[in-house]
Amino acid sequence: MISNNWKHYLRSFVIGSSYLVFFPYFFTVSSIDKSILNYTYEDYTFIAPVYLGLINTFSLFIANQYNLTRRMRYILFGSISPIFVSSISFMLNTYNYSTTEWTHYVISLFFKHFLVFNIIIYSLDKYI
Repeated sequence: MISNNWKHYLRSFVIGSSYLVFFPYFFTVSSIDKSILNYTYEDYTFIAPVYLGLINTFSLFIANQYNLTRRMRYILFGSISPIFVSSISFMLNTYNYSTTEWTHYVISLFFKHFLVFNIIIYSLDKYI
């Protein structure tokens, strides 16, 4: 039998990797001109839900360690996650972007992650 604590972490992973959470990212990537992508859509559809599930699970771990409220947890990770993703994207050169396009990408990533964590994931976590 799974301990109660592990059930919370499993639930957190499932919420983070759910369709409602990753849909905004998939929609964005599917609408990008394929010539500027340095990865396949198939790779992205595998990596994105796993990443979002893991980061949501990690956010629960940190929230438990530091007694963060649900709201504080999602504000914090809605800000940390896009820093991590944009850093990895830049280091791996996942897009053939100009400096201006990279700037736009990072800004839109912050906006999207903040909304996803603080509206979609927060609501799923609170009401399910």
